Formats: sequence, structure tokens, C-alpha cells
Amino acid sequence: MNVGKNIYELRKEKGLTQAQLAEKMGVTEQAVSKWENGNSIPDVSLFPVLANYFGVSIDRLYGFHLDSYDREVEKICKEADAAGDTYREIAILSGGLEKYPNSEVLKINLAFSLSMVNRISEDEKEKREALGKAVRLCEEVVAVSGSEKQRDDAWHMLSRIYTETGESGKALEAVSRISAEGYFYRLVGTVNALRFGKQYAEQAAFAETNLWKCLRAMHQMIESLAGTLMETGDCDRAAAFLRADAVLLSAFDEGCGDFEVCAKLFSCLSLAHCYKKAGDRESCLTQLEQLAALAAQAEKAAEGRTGDDWYIHARNPLFFAYDPDIHEEYVSGFPVADILEGFRGFMGGDEACRDAFEKLLAQYSR
Repeated sequence: MNVGKNIYELRKEKGLTQAQLAEKMGVTEQAVSKWENGNSIPDVSLFPVLANYFGVSIDRLYGFHLDSYDREVEKICKEADAAGDTYREIAILSGGLEKYPNSEVLKINLAFSLSMVNRISEDEKEKREALGKAVRLCEEVVAVSGSEKQRDDAWHMLSRIYTETGESGKALEAVSRISAEGYFYRLVGTVNALRFGKQYAEQAAFAETNLWKCLRAMHQMIESLAGTLMETGDCDRAAAFLRADAVLLSAFDEGCGDFEVCAKLFSCLSLAHCYKKAGDRESCLTQLEQLAALAAQAEKAAEGRTGDDWYIHARNPLFFAYDPDIHEEYVSGFPVADILEGFRGFMGGDEACRDAFEKLLAQYSR
């Protein structure tokens, strides 16, 4: 164990002088110098502060080899997962924590297993004790961890525990402490806390609004990723993602065929370009025919517009009844004939596709 050497290396990685580190820790520069020279070690109360400041585990300060340490912890977690019994999991993880008392991963995994006692035990005292220990383990992690991910995991675990025990206020407070990186935990934690807290109107508003945001985010990410794949020559994967996008955009169609019609239209156009780049004329033609049908559908849905602006307000109240204002689409004109013209040369390379394409184009060229 060489605490001083580890502090020295971490300080250098952070670009600090001994004086700067001393100021952060509330000690003298001479104290830091003694640590690093091996003449003394920090007071035990400073270890969690140092670990949090450097963004490492306390075990790292003590000098455990990180790769070996991580492998051992992972091995313990896998053994617990394979146990097939909650109480056996608890025994394995507890044993691991005795060996690695500062492992945040083991603490969070053990907290989860302890929380399961609340579901399977009929002994109220046992349930209270297990949940109490689970809460304490999570609180230890959020108090000293230098890892945002581990803190997020611990806050998420706390939100689950408080949700199950009917403490919705504490559950929502725990969820609010999760970082932006842990947005999935924030969404799931909030919607469950509101549900079990019987705040049904608030839950409906939150769930519907965020379902919509997730839908839009997935659509835009797929479009962007597919564009990158096309530019780098991986048209097969690009097409696969764009086909998945078409399914995604149709997931909430039941009872409302005009829902997301503009997004569907542009997704269809992207897939047509993808097939063009891949040299697949038949698939490209199929997409162009679908594009023309979607354009006609969008135009009908936008009847009453002025000029070239399409402003479509089509929502599906079966799924999104709470706030109609978040389900509007806007697009400035969609010149179908001009877009189809851009595919004329490509379609001319195959007689059957060319004839079908010319018939399609003729519908918009009059």
C-alpha cells in the first residue's frame, strides 16, 4: 500500500500543486508533502473527501490494482446473479463487501438484493431491516462517490425503494438528484413514483409528454445515424435503421392515420435516397410510391393552409390525450414532382422501373 504515491499521481493527473490540493482539503502544504513522501497518511475522515475530489474509489487511494479489483468485483456480481436465490445473492454480495468494503458497485448490487426482500418476505421486521440497510448503502454511495454514474445508480435505487414503501415524496426527491446523464432513470423513476403515489393526473401528463419527447428524439437520432451510415457507405445498416424508423413513427397510429404524417414523409424520402445509393431500384421505387401517397395524405390533412405552408394538427387522443399542443407538425411545401425528378436518371437504368416511375411522375407533372 502506497497512499502517498497514489495521491501524488492523482494530483499530477489533475494538474494541481501541493498548495492547491492542501487548500481544497483544508490542510497545510506541509501535510500534503508528508503524505506524498510517505511520512504520514491523511486522517481517515479525509479519504472519502479525497476520493470524491479525484473522482476515484477509496480503494484506488489505497492502491489496489484497478484492473484486478474491477475483475474481482465483476466476478462477485456475476456469481450473485447466477445464484438464483435472493438470500444467496445477499450472502455472496455481503461477503464480497467484506473483502472490498469501499466498492460502490457491490453496495448498489447488495442494496438491490436487499430491496427484493420486501417483495418475498412475510416477516415485517425482516423487510424493514433489509430496506433500512439498502437505504444506508445507497446513502453511503451518494455521499462519497466520485462517479456520477454510481451516484445515479444509487439515487435510482433509493427512488425504487421509496416508491415501493409508499414514500412518493422521498422517491421524487431521489429522482430529482439524478444527473442529466441518468435521464432514463429520471423518467422511469418519476413516472413510477407518481403512479404509486396515486398522483394519476400528474403521471398522465408526465408520461404522455415524455413519451412524445422520446419518440421525437429516437426519430431524429435514427435519421442522423442513418445519414452517417449512408455517407460512410454502409447502406444496408442505414436502410435497416430507416425501416425501423418507419415502424417507430407508426407505433401510435391506431385510430389516427394522420399522426406524424410529415415525419413519415421525410423518413420515407431518406430511405428512398438510401436505396438509390445502394443501387436498389425496385426498393427505391417502392419508397417513392409510398412518398407520393404520404404527400397526398399530408396535403389533405393540411387543407385550409395558406400559401406553401402546411400546418398539420393531428394528434391521437387514444395515446396522447393530455396536451394536444405538443402534437403539431409544420412543413414548408413539399414539391413532389421536383423531388421525383431527382430520381429520374437512376430509375432509367431499368426498363420496368423506368416505366413505373414515369407513370408516377406523370401524376405530378401535369
